[in-house]
Amino acid sequence: MRDKADKKIGKLIADIACGKESALDELFYATKEQMYFVAYRYLRNKSKIPDVLNDAYYKIYRSSTTYKPSKSARNWMYTIVKNTALTYTRTDILHQTEELTDVSSSTLDFVENCIDGIAVKAALDSLDENDRVAIVMKFWGGYTFEEIASELNLPLTTLYGRYRSALKKISEHIKEDKT
Repeated sequence: MRDKADKKIGKLIADIACGKESALDELFYATKEQMYFVAYRYLRNKSKIPDVLNDAYYKIYRSSTTYKPSKSARNWMYTIVKNTALTYTRTDILHQTEELTDVSSSTLDFVENCIDGIAVKAALDSLDENDRVAIVMKFWGGYTFEEIASELNLPLTTLYGRYRSALKKISEHIKEDKT
């Protein structure tokens, strides 16, 4: 047989279902400590409990019409709070997994970029000074071929030849490093 407190909780849930606005506040104050401990049992994180209880009481409000008075009102509420807490726990685990995945993929990208950067630097170092300056000015300086030719006091056709030759040397050097 249900005890007096459980009957009171059941009555408040029925009042909520009938639209009595103050019943939700009464239910909250009558059950908040018990529901706090239910949430804590599943979360083990005090900072999340207010969010869980807020969501759980909203779910209680929304589903109050589905409550069957023949059942234990307290157990019905426990189930809602427990399921809400478990949802938060699963969500936290998913976020942690996503963060780990993001970190590991960004770390791999960083390492690959570093390795590629080292290979490119080594390839650039293998060029003679004039070819290296032309490549750096074009790729990293954003200069046009005309501007580079003017800056280096070279005919445009000579610059094109040096540029193509330098790219070929870089490509060969990187291929050698990867094998």
